[in-house]
Amino acid sequence: MRNERASILILAAGTLAAAATADYTGPIEVGYEVTATDFGGGSITAYVVDLYMVSNDAADTLLNVYNWNTVDAGVSFFQSFTGTGWQPTNLGGPFDTGALQVADSFVTIGGFGADGRQTPGSGAGTGLDPNFGGNNAAAPGVDAGWYNGSPPSLNGSVLTYDNGITGTLIGRFASLDGGFSLVCSSFEATWNQGLGTPGQQAGFFWCPSPGSLALMSVAGLTTRGRRRSLG
Repeated sequence: MRNERASILILAAGTLAAAATADYTGPIEVGYEVTATDFGGGSITAYVVDLYMVSNDAADTLLNVYNWNTVDAGVSFFQSFTGTGWQPTNLGGPFDTGALQVADSFVTIGGFGADGRQTPGSGAGTGLDPNFGGNNAAAPGVDAGWYNGSPPSLNGSVLTYDNGITGTLIGRFASLDGGFSLVCSSFEATWNQGLGTPGQQAGFFWCPSPGSLALMSVAGLTTRGRRRSLG
């Protein structure tokens, strides 16, 4: 049984440099609170921020994210006891906990189901570039990057998720320290439309002004939803 209350914040995306045919239009941040059971039966409550790259073309396939630089969120990122770092990992069996599925911090180039849960096999093949700082880093380093290490898998293909977002999941950041945001982060990305098709690249920076956020709220682009509870 799952009860859910999520706050979805659609953030303005500024394209720094993009080809005229670019179909990934920018990032969306989805923030919500989740309560779940970790290994050993203990319960955790975390604030979770999911990041997506939004696309208007179902044929798009994301290949990598690089030169990632984020603001100091002022929190420590949580990783489940049975998780093994920033690369998505679910060993299944007794290690497959609620906290691992919905509140573990990781980066990915898609490869998840529509519900976004980190089930066994989700995000397999995600690699970290040297600037990331290693799988066990406290947070992505300066100019961090991650990529689909097995392009034939097409993990980065566009998907419509259960929350209504159409695009590619690129990361989950969770903290036990309360609410936070990754607004004013910047990065670049590469994508194509499948094996043998030309790649496209663009830079993205999203940092809405307070006035813009107010207008977005008035326009109904900032919505309040449900709280998740998973045993």
